[in-house]
Amino acid sequence: MADIKNITPKAKWHSIVRIEKAYTDLGLMYYLVDENYNFISLIKEYLNMIQARSEREVSPNTVKSYCYQLWYFVVFLKIKGLEILDLDGKPYRLAEFKLWLKNPYRFYENIELLNYDTELDYLEDSLSISTINGIISRVSSLYLWLKASNRIKENPVIYQSVMVSQSMRDKDMLTHTRHSRTIQVNALKSKVPKTIPKTVKEKDFKKFLNNVNLLRDKIILLCLKEGGFRSNELLGIHLEDIDFAEQGVWVRFRPDNTNGSRAKAGYGRDRFVHLPVDLMTLIDRYISSEWINSNSDNDFLFIVVNSNTLSDNGNAMTKSTLDSMFKYYSKKTQIKIHPHMLRHTHATELAREYISKGEQINWEYISKRLGHSSVTTTIETYAHLKPEDYKKEYQRLQEYKKQKKKG
Repeated sequence: MADIKNITPKAKWHSIVRIEKAYTDLGLMYYLVDENYNFISLIKEYLNMIQARSEREVSPNTVKSYCYQLWYFVVFLKIKGLEILDLDGKPYRLAEFKLWLKNPYRFYENIELLNYDTELDYLEDSLSISTINGIISRVSSLYLWLKASNRIKENPVIYQSVMVSQSMRDKDMLTHTRHSRTIQVNALKSKVPKTIPKTVKEKDFKKFLNNVNLLRDKIILLCLKEGGFRSNELLGIHLEDIDFAEQGVWVRFRPDNTNGSRAKAGYGRDRFVHLPVDLMTLIDRYISSEWINSNSDNDFLFIVVNSNTLSDNGNAMTKSTLDSMFKYYSKKTQIKIHPHMLRHTHATELAREYISKGEQINWEYISKRLGHSSVTTTIETYAHLKPEDYKKEYQRLQEYKKQKKKG
């Protein structure tokens, strides 16, 4: 039986295929490099193409996520002894890649020799269907570009025609311009089971909040829950975006934030988010205490404070710092919370508030507050009502019918 300690770990592949950042004419970019720090050239060209041809600049964090998705593919090719162009006209190779992604032991050699009775938690590295679909979409996009640029003769990605459903039409803002009843879909992608993203119970949020030490971190939690911000929107807030007179914060698109944060909407689609008065008071107190004491040389609202590494104090807070903060307090409180969960919670609480008041839910308002371009996205993804919410709404409608009959 093979010794588990001798099995090649995932960490080995992170040393062979790395994600590195570089400052280029396109701004801050991320690329894949090999163990000798040589660029994986086709991936580099592909990422440059995406950035150069985009109507609005793709954020560095988005490019980094593309690198993570393509990292799996490059590792798979190395394990199989293949190059990117070797898949020209060979769809079965992509089928093998999908099966490899679905295998939680994909990074270990001699899989058939594993002792499945020991340390399964240590070995397991499962990917969700959504994550696998995202990786397949990115690899498919790579091969579409390779085909369009005449690097390959035949695209290994297979597409099939399916009938357009009503839900597809609802999500397509340009559906009135399309006459075809079918659409081409990637045959490799799996159907994602419909799940309701988790929200945070009020008592759990209060316990989590009470265990937070820094005023900055308390404000971050409250902003995410009371404002429904995306992480990158929150990290991209500058002092000039705060309007104490109007009691809120502007979310503005900036392509050159030094911490890589970027609002999703793009140029000309700034939005104003009103916040509770007591939260605005906390923001004012934070600026005049922790923020001032950090001697920051920038005007980001959320910066590094009270760091043991003095040189870090005053630097703009990054996504990795934010994630580390949530992981720390999640472990401390045994309550797992992440930033996007608070965004879900905010949308859901807004919808429930309308029901509790006996009013029709104003989905358009909630959608605009969250910065969505489609109300359908808000309804299907972000508002998660419980059975008791529907019961309350039904009872309200019944009461309304009774009152109408009496009138």
